[in-house]
Amino acid sequence: MADKARNGGPLSIMLLTDVFPPGSGGSGWSTYYLGSALQERGHKVRVVRPIYGQNVASVGARRSKYGDLEVVELLIPTVGRWQRKLGIAKALEERRAERAMEVLAARSGFDVLHGQHAVSAGAACAAAFRARKRENCPVSVATVRDYWPLCPNSTRLFNNREGHYFECRNCHKPANFLACAGRHVRGTSVGGMSRVSNSLRTVGLWARWARTRQRAYSLARCDAVIAVSDYVRGELARSGRVPARKLVAIPNLVEMPSVEAALRGAWPLHDISTEEPFLLFAGKLDPNKGADQLPAALEKSGVRLPLVLAGDGPLRQAIESEAGQRGLRLHFADWLDNDDVLLLMHHAQALLFPSAWQEPLSRVLLEGCAVGAAIVAQNTGGTEDVITHGESGWLAADSGQFVEGIRQVATDTTLNCTLRAGARRRAQERFAAPVVSAQVEALYRKLLSEARP
Repeated sequence: MADKARNGGPLSIMLLTDVFPPGSGGSGWSTYYLGSALQERGHKVRVVRPIYGQNVASVGARRSKYGDLEVVELLIPTVGRWQRKLGIAKALEERRAERAMEVLAARSGFDVLHGQHAVSAGAACAAAFRARKRENCPVSVATVRDYWPLCPNSTRLFNNREGHYFECRNCHKPANFLACAGRHVRGTSVGGMSRVSNSLRTVGLWARWARTRQRAYSLARCDAVIAVSDYVRGELARSGRVPARKLVAIPNLVEMPSVEAALRGAWPLHDISTEEPFLLFAGKLDPNKGADQLPAALEKSGVRLPLVLAGDGPLRQAIESEAGQRGLRLHFADWLDNDDVLLLMHHAQALLFPSAWQEPLSRVLLEGCAVGAAIVAQNTGGTEDVITHGESGWLAADSGQFVEGIRQVATDTTLNCTLRAGARRRAQERFAAPVVSAQVEALYRKLLSEARP
């Protein structure tokens, strides 16, 4: 295997993932695109994923294909009724999945075991450690796409009894996490049963923190940890939970030919034509995505173009009501196929990204760049890795600059064209599949060379 790393021969790569298409979010699609890109580079790639809640007596496996990738699906038995009532069903199923992936990966004989999220990262690391007791010595890699090694909520966002969100950037420390997550526990009632209930909730909080700490410990044992942005890498290093020498920032990728194919699709809207200018928001309508900021921002900007919201969520009714009071035109497109959203991004006068939390690396922004959208974004988390102000988008430091960005990008034709061209160039140079997969392959070869004489 060491010779493969040195002479550029094909590698055998196992991608262990918590989720995978179809029916997955950004993490699953990122895994699929990475696997396809690595396979196009001549490597042997196999995906392993769990399927939860199966009516089977024990863990089973079945082989399938998705696109051009070989997929092994591990069938995880459903847990008992009393375990669901105690609220430990998810933890038990994930533990079974992690153990099953570990055993399969350790026996695979593959060169690289690459975990893509919380459960699969622990499995990849443990499998590599187990396999090194035999003749084959794989290396283990884990990708961190949000804050799961630091926070049991993975987003570091919490909500209090009034439903207001707040962020804890130090929740990797137990006292800080318990203070944040416990705000909805304390002071709710003085009744005896409520005190028992609150005590159980507090025990549950400790259990969640301990599980996150255990996952971080497993992550630190990997040979390398890929953070999807410089911001995530910095937060992992700041926490002290992952050795800085093991951290490397490599972004998620976009498959440019697939994007170009999507732009040739049928127009998905019936009430707005391709010739009519409009603004676009794509994502869940909840506080962390900043969707509730849009009505006020649009009114202050003076831009009276219709706003298309491609998504749904708990804030829909409130946004619709406020927009009506302000005399704004909204079009709710609900959840569209990803290709349809790409087409809307391309045609929108501006793609609005008012995110209110520290985005690790938004897939909306990556795909917006790939289609050549004119992006107006709040500068949060890893957004700076995607948007360079005035070149690949408008990067706003505060709400005032965000309003100004809407006004400038929607009305200044020269600026709009400049940002579109810069966004497209940014995607091709930084996030295209050949570019990112080459970085990942180089990391694999470096680890294999260092691991074996």
